Amino acid sequence: MLKQMITTAAVIATVAATAVARPDLEVGNKAPTLDSVKWLQGDTANEWKSGEVYVLDFWATWCGPCVAAIPHVNDLQKEYKNQNVHVIGVAIWPRETMVPTAKYIKSRDDMNYAVAADIDGKTAKAFMQAAGKNGIPTVMVIGKTGTLEWIGHPMDGLDDVLEAVVHDTFDAVAFQDNARAAEEALQRLYPRIMEAQEKQDWPTLVTAIDELIEHNPSKFKGINGLKYIALAMSDAQAADRFGNTLVSKIFADDSNALNGLAWSIVGPDSEISASKQDANLAIKAAKKANKMTKNSDPSILDTLARAYYVKGDAKKAFETQQRAVDNASGEMKADLEEALAIYETAAKSM
Repeated sequence: MLKQMITTAAVIATVAATAVARPDLEVGNKAPTLDSVKWLQGDTANEWKSGEVYVLDFWATWCGPCVAAIPHVNDLQKEYKNQNVHVIGVAIWPRETMVPTAKYIKSRDDMNYAVAADIDGKTAKAFMQAAGKNGIPTVMVIGKTGTLEWIGHPMDGLDDVLEAVVHDTFDAVAFQDNARAAEEALQRLYPRIMEAQEKQDWPTLVTAIDELIEHNPSKFKGINGLKYIALAMSDAQAADRFGNTLVSKIFADDSNALNGLAWSIVGPDSEISASKQDANLAIKAAKKANKMTKNSDPSILDTLARAYYVKGDAKKAFETQQRAVDNASGEMKADLEEALAIYETAAKSM
């Protein structure tokens, strides 16, 4: 399968990547303008008007999490459309066969905001590269004075930040101070987390992760998945409670995180031993992610099929995997077909 197991090392390395040398563009700076873009939909915004707020959602058509976040971004535009807030989808890093077009945008009924496409990578360089960001979706909020107020994920903290910026209660300086404190905590706790994972010292791993999350719950939200793995290996009852909290609250609006949680439980390389894998929780998480992505994301469908298979329901696994294959293409389709053959054989033997 194409997906790889989410390990402690992988997740911590991703978070650690945020603790790098100070970028050229950061919160508190005057934001660059959208000079090198082609406008595909909506009003142009070549300058930041005083007293108005701009939400720039950097995305790409090939980026699953970006596409999954579109309905939420659209809801924010509807909520704030009469409060001088302008949501702009900024398409960057196009691939040869996946380039954003006006036709694609108009085909959606949940993308009713301005959309612009980068020209020759200049916008990505001015914003993303300058800010030291190399992953999408990424949102940048530009405040009423043209200052960059916030950088983050559209499904992780944006709602609260935007409300505060609109009502002039957001403290960008305090936010930056908290972010730096969180980075310092990461550097301090990283060795302990890695050592605990290597030694399979699950209680110590849970304690270290809790200490890290305490510094910035939003920034380190993803590491909660690692905490679940540690609990699953050491405390079944605590794992059950925490796993359901992840699905119903912490990861509730994040299809990517839900999918990752489910795969970490039932994936073939799971760090959780077979006897301790909660297939029911994996199904619950994957079904929720699948609903959020309208039963069309092949990666999520693949996870849901695997969860059914581990549960012992080969028939549902086969049916779900068939839909995953039908929605996939290229190398991914061929990879998913391998699992489909396994589930088909198992279903026929039931």
